[in-house]
Amino acid sequence: MSKDYENVLEDLALVYRLKEQAEAHKKESDALLAGTRALLTAKSEQELYQKMFGIFRDLYNYEVCFVLENDSKGKMRCTNSTYPPVLGSLWEVDETLSRAMKSSPVALFNIKMQPTWQQHLETFDIPVTSVLYCPFKVHSQHAVIVFCHHTLGYYTQEYVEMANRYRTFTEQMAMSVQAKLMALETVRLKEEKARVEKSLIDSEKMASLGLLAAGVAHEINNPIAFINSNIHFLKDTLPDLATMQNIVASLANSRTEEERLSLASTAAKWVSQNKLDSVSDEISDICTESQEGLQRVTEIITSLRSFSHDADIADDETVNVNDCIAHALRLVNSELKHRIEIVQCLENPPSIKGKTGKLNQILVNLFVNAAQAMEDGGTLTICSRHDKESNSTVVTVNDTGCGIEKHALQKLFEPFYTTKPTGKGTYLGLYISFSIVEAMGGTITVDSEVNVGTTFTLTFPSSAQ
Repeated sequence: MSKDYENVLEDLALVYRLKEQAEAHKKESDALLAGTRALLTAKSEQELYQKMFGIFRDLYNYEVCFVLENDSKGKMRCTNSTYPPVLGSLWEVDETLSRAMKSSPVALFNIKMQPTWQQHLETFDIPVTSVLYCPFKVHSQHAVIVFCHHTLGYYTQEYVEMANRYRTFTEQMAMSVQAKLMALETVRLKEEKARVEKSLIDSEKMASLGLLAAGVAHEINNPIAFINSNIHFLKDTLPDLATMQNIVASLANSRTEEERLSLASTAAKWVSQNKLDSVSDEISDICTESQEGLQRVTEIITSLRSFSHDADIADDETVNVNDCIAHALRLVNSELKHRIEIVQCLENPPSIKGKTGKLNQILVNLFVNAAQAMEDGGTLTICSRHDKESNSTVVTVNDTGCGIEKHALQKLFEPFYTTKPTGKGTYLGLYISFSIVEAMGGTITVDSEVNVGTTFTLTFPSSAQ
């Protein structure tokens, strides 16, 4: 009977041990799950480590916690801490720290007896007496998490055994931290890349405006000049018209036949000198001409605005490619007119999503490149169409210029690569055009033959479904 009783006790003991192990594993799993969930929500490196230290606080109960990583021979450096004054401090790798780093957790009953700690105790303005070293790996290198408590001998053998049980958890937490840090770094790099690309796009835009400035100014100055001339003509004509108005007013107010005959004679003399029909026709022509000139100036300014002011416009703006072609042609008109024939075969393709200013920038760059490739004149053909099979909007820009050699075509969209003479251009135009097209979800391709010409093809997803 006593033997059966002993067997039952042994079985009960086994059950309790298994229960304790199960509870420990559950606690570890719950902590790992909660920790992973907390780490995934971190938005910065600082917040990441704060959450990691918070998870460890629930397990080990500490006043100060920090991480030591290998720095140099015989030295480790504090890379993260709940206590900022200890950040960056160097620690001697003594026998105890070395044993903890290479093998298993170590509890220090009283750190005041440890030589390594003597030079660091004054750094702490809070009482630190008992310490637990927990080894783990970070960046495939050995490291140690240090837990500090004010109570003498607080970290007993029980905590050492717990740290051994949670060693895998600790390493998994460290791996989660590193994975999240890599994710945060990737986001940061993407944001930095976007800022650099925006800066390059803006710089290229300003360079293009600088190149076109003289021509655009000339395009604006011409209509302004003849409008100014027309105003002077009207100003000079006004006194004569005022004289006629006075004659007519006096004639209306005359009371005698003698006065009317005298005023009629004066009016006849004025008509013979001023040719009223001719003056009327000239004023009508001047008004029409001035109106057309102002319309030209308005169109150029509108094109400039659409080219340069799109910062506040959403990237999913609906863009009409034919309007962009018209805007871009106005801006480069001074580069093309008198020597290059422009042929437009524009259908009515669906709009695309993007920014008008960015598409204008691409087209201006392609038109200027075409003009520079046709120094002795030629034909610039611009077409737009709808590819129904792929539901895409296609724009082609073809010139009859010097063409591009085959070996250069492979590098054409690389930054700072150019086939132009030194000092002509920024060497970023096609690279930036490629980046903008790609960001808009489209493609840009080039086909060229030396001494025949070059064709650029822009393909964008149509906004119409």
